[in-house]
Amino acid sequence: MTFPNPTIRVRVDPANPGQFFACCGLLELADRLWPGAEGWFGVGLQDFRTDFRIACKGTLPKLLAQFASAKLKSSLTDEELDRLASLLSAEKKSLTRQDEEDKERLRTKWQQERIHLTAEFDLWLDWWRDSKGERAALKTWAAKQMVFRMAREMFDIACKQINSGNDLLFFESNDDSLPFNFDSDLCRTGAARDAGFSADTLGLKSSYRPLLELLAFIALQRFQPVETNGNFIYCTWSVPLPPLAASAAASGIIAPARSPHYSFGLFNRTKYMKAFLPATSMKGV
Repeated sequence: MTFPNPTIRVRVDPANPGQFFACCGLLELADRLWPGAEGWFGVGLQDFRTDFRIACKGTLPKLLAQFASAKLKSSLTDEELDRLASLLSAEKKSLTRQDEEDKERLRTKWQQERIHLTAEFDLWLDWWRDSKGERAALKTWAAKQMVFRMAREMFDIACKQINSGNDLLFFESNDDSLPFNFDSDLCRTGAARDAGFSADTLGLKSSYRPLLELLAFIALQRFQPVETNGNFIYCTWSVPLPPLAASAAASGIIAPARSPHYSFGLFNRTKYMKAFLPATSMKGV
């Protein structure tokens, strides 16, 4: 089989779920800019390290430049989100009848919230809730956290880095925004069970990779791992595939028997917040 020449190549640790899904997110965005894009995982001949490759009509700098020119928008207005946040944080006994009505109305809208990545991508995101508005299994943030505001803050930070000439995919930031904790490297360095305390509870900040988190967030709209026995399974694939077929391969639906399979769980950072743990390779699958 003759493979197309990849125009985008990114180093990846396939045992880091955040990096795996970030690569899937790159493929999603590349195909929306340049229809017909195909992606696959390969191993370098010299260093034997895994990378993710995309064959398309553009390059990584061009893709990131287009990404930085887009906008993130919520199906709720900023005023509605401000009002809801205020009502959710207020003591119930302090709410008037009108407040209660507003709270219920806005919460219902919020449970159906969709986030739109504009410009040429035209991508809608709402994977973190099911059809009934209930929490999806891979949702890592607390119930009262505004996912749109988390995503927008990370997007603004990532765009500043891109526009300053930094086209590195996984650059780090230590600003005050909150990550989704899809990047399992965060869990390796900040797990409460290892440190003896919860960094979240004490308000301590560590660096994280906003573009990685955003790309994984985008990927999860289409690329969903298979849940089994409380863990989640995904697969890499080694032949060029477009996003639709790649999502089936990633879940193992059409993956060849010898495709590498990985399993990861969720770590409880606090009572209400979770993080992706590092994945383990599944032998004999």
